[in-house]
Amino acid sequence: MRYRRETLRHVIIRALKRNTFTAREPIKVVIKDGAVWLHGTVSDADLIPEAVATVEAVVPVLFVYSRLRVRRSSVSA
Repeated sequence: MRYRRETLRHVIIRALKRNTFTAREPIKVVIKDGAVWLHGTVSDADLIPEAVATVEAVVPVLFVYSRLRVRRSSVSA
């Protein structure tokens, strides 16, 4: 089972890296209990559904959950 989980994780990470929107985002992929969990911070709120949709397209048989957050920008006044 570990082999299958690592293979799925590799396929998911590869898909996120091939997506021009999510390629440079530090997204961690965890597969647990038949679900995919995305963790990390992204630069824009629109990238959260983009990352989820990318994973759902690659492994449509698994549930995808997002724990992604948007990075705070340092705005100087």
